[in-house]
Amino acid sequence: MSAVIKFEQMQDANAIKTTNLSREEWLKLRQSGIGGSDIAAIIGVSPYATSYDIYQSKVQPLSPGDMNEFAYWGTVLEDVVAKEFSKRTGLKIQNVNFLMRHPDKPWAIANIDRAIVNRDVSGNVRFKDGKLTTDQIVEIKTAGEYVGKNWGNEESDEVPDQYQCQAQWYMGVTGVDTCHMAVLIGGNKYRQYKIDRHQDFIDYLFEAAESFWVNNVLAGVEPDATTLRNAKDKYPRHNPDTTLDVALDSEAAKAFEHYELLKIQEKEVKAALEIAQTDLICQIQDNEALAIDGEVVATYKMQTSNRFNSSQFKKDMPELAEKYNKQSESRVMRVK
Repeated sequence: MSAVIKFEQMQDANAIKTTNLSREEWLKLRQSGIGGSDIAAIIGVSPYATSYDIYQSKVQPLSPGDMNEFAYWGTVLEDVVAKEFSKRTGLKIQNVNFLMRHPDKPWAIANIDRAIVNRDVSGNVRFKDGKLTTDQIVEIKTAGEYVGKNWGNEESDEVPDQYQCQAQWYMGVTGVDTCHMAVLIGGNKYRQYKIDRHQDFIDYLFEAAESFWVNNVLAGVEPDATTLRNAKDKYPRHNPDTTLDVALDSEAAKAFEHYELLKIQEKEVKAALEIAQTDLICQIQDNEALAIDGEVVATYKMQTSNRFNSSQFKKDMPELAEKYNKQSESRVMRVK
């Protein structure tokens, strides 16, 4: 675990200016604590990451890489959505270009999108004496049409669990009472939500985060793998000529029996699904689509695709095929 890097300070010993940081410096800074985008995974409610993923992101060497398409457009549209929020609410908002660290819990960090200027508190927003000089912040989100159903109506605080966690975390670190969330769904549906501070939930999040930071990150102890991808990443290679020999009542034996049962059920479901698909095709016949009460529910139409014939390529041009052959390794589980 690398030590916390000293960056240019701003306004407060626990506020670190981020305006001129390189991407690598920014990623190193994120490794110095638990942020709002980490906490949902740590408590197990993120659909995108696990506590194992967050652990690896804190302790592994940096690999900045390129921003993916979704993250890129989220960044591009952030200012557009923020301006729309200000226009609809009449509230003045301000960029907050620094990372904040909780004064009593240095592993708790926050980098928020915007803050609302409350002139009853201060004419501009700063991080002073361990908290923001405002009582409200704004988080900006973009979401695809498919996941738009996870966002509730605007009269409630029904936002997806991972963003509820993020909002409460940021309120806990910054000391504010309200987090507004503005979201653009599918590129053309705007919604906004008001989330109030819940101190009991914040206390729970801080407790979980501190345990993870101290008992996993600082102690160098990997969390359990809870997804197939995590398990494969955690155990990428085998020790030759080794066998795990266990008793019938062991956890490993129970896991094997459970796997075997599910494989049997999988075969049964696949067979039933094939029969159902056959019946459905016979109902559609030579029509392109099936509609129920005027709504198209299925299509069955011709499509063409081009596939590379690797076998013929190796036969016709063996030397060239060998030149471009790339060897890869992976562990494969086979059940006897």
